[in-house]
Amino acid sequence: MKKFVMPIVFLFALLLPTLFGSFLSDAIASFFYAIGLAIKECMIFALPFVIFSLLYSSFGRIGVSSLKVLLIIAPLICCSNFINTFISYLLSNCCLKAGMVSAIPVVHHEASDIIPLFSFKLTQIISNDCALLIGIIAGIVSSLIKPNQLCEIVSIITEKFMKYFFKILIPLMPLFIFGTALKLERDGMISLILSEYFVVAEVFVLSAYGYVLLQLLVLSGFNFDKWRSYLKNLFPAVVTGFGSMSSAAALPLSIKAAKENLKNEDNAAIIIPASVNIHLVGDCFFIPFVAMTVITSFGRELPDFATYFVFAIHFVAAKFAVAAVPGGGILVMLPILQNYLRFDADMLGLITALYILFDSFITACNVAGNGSMAIIFDKITRLCSRK
Repeated sequence: MKKFVMPIVFLFALLLPTLFGSFLSDAIASFFYAIGLAIKECMIFALPFVIFSLLYSSFGRIGVSSLKVLLIIAPLICCSNFINTFISYLLSNCCLKAGMVSAIPVVHHEASDIIPLFSFKLTQIISNDCALLIGIIAGIVSSLIKPNQLCEIVSIITEKFMKYFFKILIPLMPLFIFGTALKLERDGMISLILSEYFVVAEVFVLSAYGYVLLQLLVLSGFNFDKWRSYLKNLFPAVVTGFGSMSSAAALPLSIKAAKENLKNEDNAAIIIPASVNIHLVGDCFFIPFVAMTVITSFGRELPDFATYFVFAIHFVAAKFAVAAVPGGGILVMLPILQNYLRFDADMLGLITALYILFDSFITACNVAGNGSMAIIFDKITRLCSRK
């Protein structure tokens, strides 16, 4: 019953501000927005410890086979990003030549006057990337020097931390989604997307989300009951990604979903933290698609295959520098667009504005894609273990 109720709660937390947010006073909206930001700030502060705890315990358990796991993760993520980037290129060419998508006007919208009623800032002690690297190394080392009293103490601390982190976090997530969705509604972002950029949103959502849904269907062996179970488990994480515009904020729920979807739960704690910043299905579909549209809008010719191939290599490599925070996906790509697709300042400004406009949809797709990647990784590692 609990698994059935939680997705409904998350959905209501997202829809209520969209439908009835305009009826709330500014003071109430500011209060809930502040609550959402406070919860997010605490989550972002705790994430390095979450990542370390998960990877330390996971790599500590699998021991000497850890290196084999790393050799699977990196090529798998790179191949997925590269394939998705080229699917977007082919799709954009087809849509533009068929006249389905035309020039995109520059984005103009007025931000709301809603500001958080209160705020505080927590400075991260260690970055997510450092926590990931230290967690992997510490886990491998601890597996090689067991039995060791220090390793046992660290293991107990990490297990306790994860237990209480999830126990506190899950009940707070609906408040977090409600507050951030309320700010989106007050900024007019949702109505702007639905009115002025419906065609772009429609093509992106149908292609990117359709791709992930089809991928999950294939991974389920075309078993529709299993496919629906995958989707139900992923739903809270996807909604959190939409509301927060941050894959990192959705990380704990992504791990929870992966544990429910995978046969080997340990794999969930390995692949999700490792892929959260770098495996970005939504970015791979959205940025190249809109880049081709912007090029056409400015009266330029689309890049040929060779030019795009060079761009795609650098685009995929740059994914390793992306921060899973709002707008992070486009910022590191601006030099790539400028150097390899010859974007000028106006073109860079337009694609940045459009990315920020659609960031909620992009991030939700990234989260869903990471859930699919976890299942692929689980299947590959289990296949390798049989050989």
